[in-house]
Order: sequence, then structure tokens, then C-alpha cells
Amino acid sequence: MHFYPKGETAVNGLQTERQTDNKPEEHWLFYNNRRHLMYSAQDSMNSLSFTHDFGSGKVKQLLTCPCARIRETEFTFRDTMCGGMNFGMPRRVLYICLAGEFVLEDKNLIVNPAQFLAFSATDLKRVIFPPNVRQWIVTVEIYPDKLKACDDDGLSTAMRRLLALNTTFSTHKLSLAMKTVLHQLLNCPYNDLVRTIYMEGKLLEFMAVYLNEIICQQETMPGGYPHLSRQDVKCIYQAKQILDQSFVSPPTLAGLAKLICLNEFKLKNGFKQLFSQTVHAYVVTKRLELAKQLFEEKQFNVSETASHIGYANASYFALAFRKKFGITPSEYLLSQRG
Repeated sequence: MHFYPKGETAVNGLQTERQTDNKPEEHWLFYNNRRHLMYSAQDSMNSLSFTHDFGSGKVKQLLTCPCARIRETEFTFRDTMCGGMNFGMPRRVLYICLAGEFVLEDKNLIVNPAQFLAFSATDLKRVIFPPNVRQWIVTVEIYPDKLKACDDDGLSTAMRRLLALNTTFSTHKLSLAMKTVLHQLLNCPYNDLVRTIYMEGKLLEFMAVYLNEIICQQETMPGGYPHLSRQDVKCIYQAKQILDQSFVSPPTLAGLAKLICLNEFKLKNGFKQLFSQTVHAYVVTKRLELAKQLFEEKQFNVSETASHIGYANASYFALAFRKKFGITPSEYLLSQRG
């Protein structure tokens, strides 16, 4: 799957999309009452570094295509800094802070590794960065107008839902599923053409997770689930959040039902209705996704990983891992080390 509408091709560089108005794209900072340009649409390289009296950093382009762009930015400032940016094309922007913290002063929002920022706007102002804190930010920009031009009914439907979102600035919990895909994007094992295919596939996967966790959850109403009230739906999503935080050592089904003040029957059936899998299957999936991430980070061997994610028996873990990913843990770990 390639993200290119007819007549367009990928171009390497920090800024590659065609500007649709006269307003240039710029990323800037204020220091000593002066406006300093960090980088703009005129920059044309895969990565750049900057050093100034107020600090230093680097920007790396991870993926560029007409329909989307992913950047990785790292920087540290010596003083409290105020920054912002202007965009030259309508887009949905996700700011994922993997390290550090920043504040949208006029929106009263804090963005940190626990939650990401989402918005649809043409500019971003009054972003406050604290001094002497390493900021590590991944920016995902999606261009709905471009995606609507792609010959794909699924993407077109997804973009209609995306455009229907409230355009105000909001923060959302950064889930393990999103972290896993981000980790894979940041650690692509391939080069050249294969890398492009891999990265575009991971972008699609990231969009699917984002659409499911943000859009589909917002659209969940009792009308779509005749046996669940609005309060039931809210409680079941609360159960999912509890499992997201405790899947290594989760509560029993009865214990989970008590935590959300819902009976076991409604929790069990409602969870499957909302998420298309049982509570047990959801927990297993979360554990195995974490195991895969740990293997990619080369932190533990198979037995240590099994124990770390809550499996007392490494053989059961190996069977579950192979059933999920079609490869044994040992084989997968070996492939990562190769």
C-alpha cells in the first residue's frame, strides 16, 4: 500500500509536501525578545542539527509521502523557551512526547510521555519548554485532503471520521499499542525501498490504532449496542483502561467487575461486543505485544521475558507467542540480534 495519489511521488527532505497557500511553514522560537527560525519549508535534507546560545538539537525525517509525514526531534534548551509553528497545508497533527514535557500555555494543556497532543489547526503558539530538559518528540502529520484522493474506500471512510473530529486541541493517553508501533517506526531494520514499504505499513498500523482508540471510542453510543447503556459502555472502557495498566498481573474477571461496578456477565459480554475479543484474549495480546517490544529492545532472554510479562511457564509463553506472531520467541529474538 503506497500513499501516493495519482501523479505524485515521494521526495526526500524535511519539507516535501506542496504548499497550498501563501503562508510558509515555519518552526520558530523566541529568545531575548527575538524570533529565531529553527527550520522551515525551505530546508531540504533528511536531517539537520542546530546549535545556538539558547540550546541545541536535531530534526530527523522518518517518513515523507504526499499523504503523511513523520519526524523525530530532539533538543535541550538552557533557558525556558517559548516556541510555535505555522503550517501551510490543512493537517491532523499528533505530537508524541517520548521524553521531557512541554506546555501549551494558552490552551492550559500539558504534554508528556503519558499523553500525546492531537489537533487540526494552521498554527501552534505559546508552546513553553522548561530549561535543561531533554525533549524527544515524534510528530505524525496526516493530510486528510490528500488521503481522500487515494483510491481506497477504507482510508476515505477513515478520513471522513478524522475530519469530523472536534478540531480543538486535546490530549490523549499514549497506549501500549501506540508505543509499540512508534518503537518499530523509530527502529526500522531495513534500508532503501524495503524501508519505505516497512515505514508506510507501520504508518497505516499506527493510523489504525489511533482511529480505533480515539475516533471509534468517541463514536461508541448505546444505539450501536442495544444491550448496553451509555453507563455500561463507560464502565467497560474503564475496565479496558485498568487492564492497560495492569495486564502483567491483571485482576480476576470478578475483581475487575467489582472495580467498575458492573456484573461479570455484562462485563464479559460487553467487552467482547465493544472490542471483538474476550477479556482474557485482550490481556494475552497486551502481554505478547510487550514481549515483542522487549525482544526488539534486546533487554531480556526468552525466560526472563516470559517472567517479566506475567507467564510462570516459559513453554506456555512460547506457544502463545508462536500462535500470535507465527514464529517462536527464540527465533524472533535471534532475528533481532542478527
